[in-house]
Amino acid sequence: MGKSVQKKSAHFLMVILACLPSLLWADEDDKKYLAGAVPEVDGKVVFVKEFDLPGVDPNTVYDRMHSWLDSRMKENNNESRIVYADKEKLQIVASDEKYLVFTKNALSMDRSLMNCNIIVLCKPGKCEIQVDRIRFNYEDKKQAAEEMIADNVALNKKKTAIFRGYKKFRTNTVDYVDDLFESARVALGIRHDDASPLVATQSEQAKLLPADKQVDKAPAVNQSVSAATQNVQPTTPIDPQTETPSSLQGYKQISPDKIPGNIIKMLSEDWMLITAGTDEKFNMMTASWGGLGMIFGKPMAICFIIPTRYTYQLMETNDTYTFTFYTEAYRDALNYCGSSSGRDTDKVKGSGLTPITTPLGSKAFSEAWLIIECRKVVAQSLNHDFLYNEKIKAEWTGKQLHKMFIGEIVNVWVK
Repeated sequence: MGKSVQKKSAHFLMVILACLPSLLWADEDDKKYLAGAVPEVDGKVVFVKEFDLPGVDPNTVYDRMHSWLDSRMKENNNESRIVYADKEKLQIVASDEKYLVFTKNALSMDRSLMNCNIIVLCKPGKCEIQVDRIRFNYEDKKQAAEEMIADNVALNKKKTAIFRGYKKFRTNTVDYVDDLFESARVALGIRHDDASPLVATQSEQAKLLPADKQVDKAPAVNQSVSAATQNVQPTTPIDPQTETPSSLQGYKQISPDKIPGNIIKMLSEDWMLITAGTDEKFNMMTASWGGLGMIFGKPMAICFIIPTRYTYQLMETNDTYTFTFYTEAYRDALNYCGSSSGRDTDKVKGSGLTPITTPLGSKAFSEAWLIIECRKVVAQSLNHDFLYNEKIKAEWTGKQLHKMFIGEIVNVWVK
């Protein structure tokens, strides 16, 4: 009996040893994916590449990087774009969305949607590129890079092998970053055999950026990457024929049919603030219900507010109001505005947002990347017949339902 147990134990051990190669992955030719391949800063996955550019005007570097990054974002995905470009601070931030394809054949494809921020800082004699806030959306599950590709998650204790379940995410992400940095090197004109850049001639600079996008020389600044991303504001290329002089400082005014972005995503995932009132009294609330469209040949915006909300009273008594949209950097402010009441709280102070007033007297906030100003046209209370789901209908029976406000879009501003 003892020999039988020993024999079974030995067989079990052999099975475990045979399975180890399938649990770990390592290859002599792929050591670049092991320890050090995925750097971290304060517990966050952050890739950084700095190029030395001695004697090169930072404005020339900015122009090259802006042109390069804009072209790259347009190639990747409709949701990829430059979200911030400050010509005075010589800083550019892009939001990239790209599919990492792991395997592909005639019948199936294994891939993950990856999102990340790309930050470019142009300094005297240097250009720094940072990739951070990496997120994966795989099989309807969203996970941060820290949960998928960091050393303490993806590597074994000795840092000599990658756990198979994390291999495809780690290797593809490292390859993506390597390709990004290599593409930037080429755009900067740096040769592999020479650290110094090829200084652009005037004709080269003209090709890199359209004449109407050339910038005046701006004073160089030296700010940290974290400071550069504190107030990220999206910008979207505007058709000059649809752009008009803006009445709000720091914004460009566009026609409603040029509103950028996916409104469904902007509402359901990013959220917006509805702000009603005047300088004397106003309030904002977080909202994820609404939409944009055409009604009777006019651009309209729709929102829904429950009567118990403080903003509801201001919507009822004022003719104009605004929808404002923000980047992820202001998620905490939106959470605060959605969980605090303006009746007994100074929401402006609590949110940290900066109020501004439109020419029509509506209120908005200077941190918004998009402001849509509306003039109220219809205010209609909903009834239970509107609820298509019987379970939801039962939950709302006896309660006040939302009122639908439809407003004509009279002004749109973007940064």
